[in-house]
Amino acid sequence: MLLIGMTSTYAVTTLYEASEVGYDNSSSGTSNTDVQGAIDELYELSENATTITGNCNNVAKPNLGTNLIPVTLSDDGTVTYADTTTKWYNYCEKKWANAIHLVDNPSKEYKIGDIILESDIRSYFVWIPKYKYRLWNVDVDTPLRLAHSIDIIFDTNNTTDIEGESCATPMNSGESGNCDNGEYMTHPAFISMNVDGFWVGKFEPTGSISNITVKPNQASLRNQNVYNMFVNAYNYSRENDSHMMKNTEWGAVAYLSHSLYGIDKEININNNNSFITGSSSLLTLQQGRYPGTYGNGSAYNQAYNTELGYLASTTGNITGVYDMSGGAHEYMASYRTNTYGSSGFNATNIQTYDSKYFDVYLSNSTESSYQNRILGDATGEMGPFVTFADSDGGSRPHNLWYSDISSWIDSSNPWTFRGGLHNIGVLASQFYFARNPGTFHSSGSFRLVLAP
Repeated sequence: MLLIGMTSTYAVTTLYEASEVGYDNSSSGTSNTDVQGAIDELYELSENATTITGNCNNVAKPNLGTNLIPVTLSDDGTVTYADTTTKWYNYCEKKWANAIHLVDNPSKEYKIGDIILESDIRSYFVWIPKYKYRLWNVDVDTPLRLAHSIDIIFDTNNTTDIEGESCATPMNSGESGNCDNGEYMTHPAFISMNVDGFWVGKFEPTGSISNITVKPNQASLRNQNVYNMFVNAYNYSRENDSHMMKNTEWGAVAYLSHSLYGIDKEININNNNSFITGSSSLLTLQQGRYPGTYGNGSAYNQAYNTELGYLASTTGNITGVYDMSGGAHEYMASYRTNTYGSSGFNATNIQTYDSKYFDVYLSNSTESSYQNRILGDATGEMGPFVTFADSDGGSRPHNLWYSDISSWIDSSNPWTFRGGLHNIGVLASQFYFARNPGTFHSSGSFRLVLAP
């Protein structure tokens, strides 16, 4: 077994990538002579072949619920009514299933094979099928691996406790159950909603708070408190169990994105300071520092349906989910126990809604309580965490995947933000998380989820 000791000194901290550290491979049987390469190789050698070749025969069939129309998207964004008797998605080829809602009074009645007019589309959604994934950092600060391809197996059965193989999903804040690194665990997002998959808004929401849409090339819907976001997301499509995304659902999308079924790297930032959905920063702009370079227009970014735009998708192509790095901050329906801040929620009105619509974290949470994560929510598992000064001189906590901001909730800021803002450059990605009181925020948005 390969053991790595880490000693960190904070203030001005020099971080070494594992790929920069030499490793004597004479007794391990690995070909790599650096630590990160040896770790990756050892994991790869020990994995079940299905995690390498893919197991797409087990992908849960998309549940089209009520009034969801299956569609395919061409590279230029043309939307076609899909024939579900044919192969209209393929997760092994990183082509995720898409569906749409039409506006209330579309210009025509559409049938299979028709191109659907953009003006007739109310919202776009992407299917996230149920899966289990291989645990690598149950203990929050044990960096067996840094940024790596997350090992995922599509499976509609919940894992159970089988020592060395799998574990029952703990589900709750701060709990690890019988889970150990190297074991597979069903992602909690699917268990909490009792579904074999869910639909996630392809873009940050657009339109108005009373008439939510999910569209590309439009300004995202912002400046609402958590209560308004939650209630209107909840009422968007009750027949499809619509709701505001929570941390574990964000984590399910983020982990799938960083697997062989997704882009498998950091998603390119949406650096559009007009909050235009689906935008992708030019690769020639400086995003490796804070603040990054941002603006609106062809000198700064391109649209979702371009070669550059695909890099801002969870798949690296047009079939994925956009705006998960940069754009607007996205509030999650995830908060500190009995702590409501300025969200508009209180101890009474929050009881109106089933607990399944929230991720609730321990009441002793402070800014660095990463151990209070829920396994699968893409927070504590991104550790260890290091505080160091960014290029603007400000000292902030970061995770060691992509140096993203990693600020846990506390008594004054009990609600979670995800994804990061358009102007924060290196600090943003699908693994960014931060805190907020839940109030109206000019840069604050959310994400719509359907769980029919």
